[in-house]
Amino acid sequence: MTFLEGNNNVLVVLDSEISTDDTVDFINTVKEHLKGAEQLTTASTKELEKFVNSSSYDAIISLFKRSCPNPKILVERYLQMLKPGGTLVIYESFQEKEDAQSAYNERVSSLKLAGFKVKTPESLHTKQLKDLVLKAYNNVDNVCEVVAEKPSFEIGSSVTLNFGEKKSSNVWKLDSADDEELIDENGLLDENDILKPVTSSLRVCSTTGKRKACKDCTCGLAEELSGKTAPQETAKSSCGNCYLGDAFRCASCPYLGMPAFKPGEKVVLPESQLKAP
Repeated sequence: MTFLEGNNNVLVVLDSEISTDDTVDFINTVKEHLKGAEQLTTASTKELEKFVNSSSYDAIISLFKRSCPNPKILVERYLQMLKPGGTLVIYESFQEKEDAQSAYNERVSSLKLAGFKVKTPESLHTKQLKDLVLKAYNNVDNVCEVVAEKPSFEIGSSVTLNFGEKKSSNVWKLDSADDEELIDENGLLDENDILKPVTSSLRVCSTTGKRKACKDCTCGLAEELSGKTAPQETAKSSCGNCYLGDAFRCASCPYLGMPAFKPGEKVVLPESQLKAP
């Protein structure tokens, strides 16, 4: 049993269904590996609360006739009672379980979730111990052995991490402007860029949006670009009665609302009529 040393404090937890007579050889063998008998403590699961001391045991060995009762609570107590790096060995039978392998996997998972490092029994050479334990399981099959180790640090301990001194970064550092040759802003524009454009040169075709007249231009852009003046045509009435006044005009007449005028006369509205009332 290489996991036991002479100066170890060992706790043996026995299920109430296991007889102490069946574990005599097992207890004596454990004592042989210790310097003094006071280093070995034996307790039942019901008496376990009396021995719950933080980090006081180097090894805990548990024997259960059936599967471990309240495994979550029991595993948490074992984790608290063991010293950092201490060893936990659990013997139990899953004969009442339908699937013993599944029950064993659940036990391993519960130990890992609690913080234990599950190890192979061969790594601690517990064969001699297991042979003695089997005497306590008369007519019991499927006796499983689970070996786990508490981490080498105390649960809840903390360590200050040293990330080193923070070095200043020059990623966003700009070079001094005095060392750079700056461009003269006045040299970016010439006199032609400063001149205001002529308003007439900004006129574009209302149809194409370009300064190019359509083939049948009617807006006067073609004449403007060619430098010619469009001939002024006298407005003609389709009915011939528009000049007589609103009483003789159609509902869609463009002269509707205008005063009567002579045929061929250019219609001019007085300024008073152009102002809103």
